[in-house]
Amino acid sequence: MFIGEYKHTLDDKGRIAIPAKLRYSKVGEEEFWVATKGFDHCLFVYPKNEWGVIVKALNERLTFTKKDDRSFLRMFVSPANEQAVDKQGRIALPLSLREYAGVQRDVVILGAINRIEIWSEENWNKYREENEQSFDLLGEKLADIGL
Repeated sequence: MFIGEYKHTLDDKGRIAIPAKLRYSKVGEEEFWVATKGFDHCLFVYPKNEWGVIVKALNERLTFTKKDDRSFLRMFVSPANEQAVDKQGRIALPLSLREYAGVQRDVVILGAINRIEIWSEENWNKYREENEQSFDLLGEKLADIGL
């Protein structure tokens, strides 16, 4: 399970170090990760085995005959990029994904249970400010799931 908030810096080659606590959150260290577009202009980064679970679920639930399903699959799966973790625990983020998320230098990495989210520090601060006040209201709406 991935939890926590970490501030990091993208290097000149577009690489980001995955925090050690997140790299070791699964059994053993993940060798490959898959990065793709997330929601709210962040990046979703999955360990390769978790990405397989996501793709299997999408394949079982979505169909190519529905326009919205096709559109979602194209926007979510086609920009996905598999990366090996180097000896320093870094993965390279393709330019297209960095541009989508506005990631230039300073980033915030969030643990999000089954994935990691990578945000530009500016986008994360803006998102957090906009949503901080509604947090309690969202909690009330989620009360019916039994938490």
